[in-house]
Amino acid sequence: MEIRNAKLSDEPTIADWLQNDTDCFYATGEDVYSADMYRSWHEAPDQFGYIFMKENHAVAYGEIWVDVEEQDLELAHLIVHPSYRNKGIGKQLVRMLQKECLDYDYPWVFLRIEPENSRAKKCYTGAGFIEDLSLRTTFNSRWVWMKAKNGEA
Repeated sequence: MEIRNAKLSDEPTIADWLQNDTDCFYATGEDVYSADMYRSWHEAPDQFGYIFMKENHAVAYGEIWVDVEEQDLELAHLIVHPSYRNKGIGKQLVRMLQKECLDYDYPWVFLRIEPENSRAKKCYTGAGFIEDLSLRTTFNSRWVWMKAKNGEA
């Protein structure tokens, strides 16, 4: 797989992948996707989106959120093309994003998932993330928080 920076022109691709309500909810926390969502992700100064290509086809999308104040990183809006799911693309996506995280001298990379998204939890565990129960009780109880040491991809 190859990685490239996401562009505004990638929005229709992301929209196509998020037509299913459950997929949309797991990736965005919202029941319905809108182009404005993607635009806000793309324009945020601390969020960096990437498109993952396989044989000249976009197969996944993910972001790195950089929190300068907290000195940590978060992987977010991780989406795999529906036809490429259950083929290891999600784990490759996470590992490639972890390599991009090496550009930042922050100790931890976090991600959060909806509690019922067991497939994502299995994928992220396979990529080296562990659940951090303390974040769920002290920071935000809605999600399952996971973390990995930056540089241990």
